[in-house]
Formats: sequence, structure tokens, C-alpha cells
Amino acid sequence: MPLGLAVAAAFITLQPCRAQSNPLQLSFHHVTASVADLEKEAAWYERVLGFKRSQRLSDRDDFAMYQMTMPGYRLDLVWQKGSSRQHRAQGAFKQGWLHIVFQTPNLVAAYKYLQTQGTDVKPNRGTDGGITHLSLHDPEGNEIGIAPQ
Repeated sequence: MPLGLAVAAAFITLQPCRAQSNPLQLSFHHVTASVADLEKEAAWYERVLGFKRSQRLSDRDDFAMYQMTMPGYRLDLVWQKGSSRQHRAQGAFKQGWLHIVFQTPNLVAAYKYLQTQGTDVKPNRGTDGGITHLSLHDPEGNEIGIAPQ
């Protein structure tokens, strides 16, 4: 789905709470994006963001998927016959995934690199003019953020 950059601030006063152990002990596994052009999207994630195609699964007439990996992260790209992108009015939000965010130790170097790759990368700047994070979109309009480490 097309994604928009959202900047929202909420100021909430929280009461101190006792430390509780989380019995789930969750850690990241993967995220999945539905795409119209599986090969084009996979090639872009490899070329621009450095993912590698680790597996192609369920290669049928109506469904195909790539598992894309980088150290510590997996992105699944899924194509399904008959799927379509929901359109939204400019600035209006749809429920669902807003963006995926990665981190880097050098935002300036990342910005320069992404410019050379022909992306639509935009630097978001703080009051001092320095880059606070980057925003860009894959070929189908899915928003990707890059934050400092």
C-alpha cells in the first residue's frame, strides 16, 4: 500500500510502574509486503538496500514469494494474483503498515549513497540543520525510513 510519512507527537504523563517480566520474550522474526512486480521489487531491495534473495517459495500461477535477508532481518516479498493496492487521498492515513525503518551509523553517507541509486530519498532535518532521519520509497511506493544508530 502507498505509505505516507507521519510525524506525530503525544505528551503523556505515565505513573511509575513496577518492573514486570514479559513471559513472551519476543524478538523480531520478519515483515511481509505484498507487491505487484515481485522481480522488480526484489531487485530493488538487493541493489539499493543490500538484501539478498535467500529463498523463492510457492512459485505457482497465483502466488510467489521471495524471502529477502540481511544480517538480523528478513523481509518477505509476496505476489498474489488479483491483489491490488488501496489508494488514499493525499495526506490521509489508511490502517495498516505505515513504514519500515532501518538504522545506520552514518546518515550523511547513507543519504549520499541513496541519491546515487536514483531513489526519492529525502532528508528530514532538525532545528540545527543536521539530518535526523531519511525517508524514501521502493518502486511501488512503500515507505522506508532510515534512522541513526
